[in-house]
Amino acid sequence: MTRFLFAIVILSSCMLCSCSLDSFMYNEQRLDAYVVSDSVIPSANREEVVFDSEGNRLYGFYIRQPDSLRIEPHHTIIYNHGNKDHITYYWTRVEYLYRAGFDVFVYDYRGFGRSEGVSSLAGLQADARAAWNYVASRPDVDSTLIVPYGFSLGGVPALMQASIIGKPHVLILESAFASTKVLLQSATVLDIPQSYLTRDEIDNLARISEISCPVLILHGDADAFIDIKASGQALYDAAKNPKAFVVVQGAGHEDVPTGLGTQAYIDRIMTFIRGN
Repeated sequence: MTRFLFAIVILSSCMLCSCSLDSFMYNEQRLDAYVVSDSVIPSANREEVVFDSEGNRLYGFYIRQPDSLRIEPHHTIIYNHGNKDHITYYWTRVEYLYRAGFDVFVYDYRGFGRSEGVSSLAGLQADARAAWNYVASRPDVDSTLIVPYGFSLGGVPALMQASIIGKPHVLILESAFASTKVLLQSATVLDIPQSYLTRDEIDNLARISEISCPVLILHGDADAFIDIKASGQALYDAAKNPKAFVVVQGAGHEDVPTGLGTQAYIDRIMTFIRGN
């Protein structure tokens, strides 16, 4: 999709939803039950969990490596997903991280999947804290080896987890945006005031500069939704060392893992986490 067509999508959403980008940012999809594949992750190695966030019941899955395959030291990835759908939609991505040899916790923000509540920036931030606290409190988790992973909108909670909630081992961002202002300017190519489209101001660029852990940023150079130069490169430039930037040639917003090559993606994640 070209940036101009993306602009039309955003503007159409705004006109249908009281002139707000919030409905686009928090495009939640609700479920009555999760149906996930066991072709890669056996049912015995996953646990559906419920935890609390400001009185809302949030749902997630904790995926544990078999003891026979566990590699020490033992890292746990918190996967913060994108702005639409739910855990089932992102299950393939969870499988990639499981194949890389890590335990993974994936959860739905309030209003997404089975999770209760109404989506908002404040809610997203509270849910990020609740997810971190849940993972860090588990007796089978080393809290010094937690890795926040943020895809797209998930970059917001991942950056929060890395900057003001916990002390992560490393941080991984995929197709993340620098700020709502940059997102609107680079994606819509229209001069629309940010305040007209969203009540929330998100500044990932400022937050990443506060992070002291190693940072890995992945971004497709054909991403028509979130511009690689205005967001991916800008986030990389603002991050402290040690850091790495993987530009995936020809990849769009959602196909960074396949654009890089599934095994190459898995190897890159595994090498970065275990090498820092």
